[in-house]
Amino acid sequence: MTWKLFYDGECNLCHGSQLQVVRWAARAKQPIETDVLQSANAREQGFDGDAMVLVADQTYFGHNAWLCLMRVAPWYLRWIGYVGSLPGVNVLAKAGYGIVAKYRKKWFGQRACPLPEPKSKVE
Repeated sequence: MTWKLFYDGECNLCHGSQLQVVRWAARAKQPIETDVLQSANAREQGFDGDAMVLVADQTYFGHNAWLCLMRVAPWYLRWIGYVGSLPGVNVLAKAGYGIVAKYRKKWFGQRACPLPEPKSKVE
């Protein structure tokens, strides 16, 4: 099954993270497609927030998407996904993700999201 990752295309951290995840997925032989949350495809699916979304065996949002992506990380990082999924630790992972999400553009900067302008219909 091909995974589909939606990320904030205006965020340097998100962009860099998706590039890393694509490399990890290739090494793990996990097919993955990526798209920005600002795309028409993401909006059509109802993904209009700014939290990462991963459509895999189910749909994961935010910190759960990141923890799921750890399945394809190198062996020495995979433990993060398992430990982060434990009930008490998951609450901490959610809080940590929330803090980074809130300040990520301030801490890591922004970028222009390379989306073409929608074509207007001429009738």
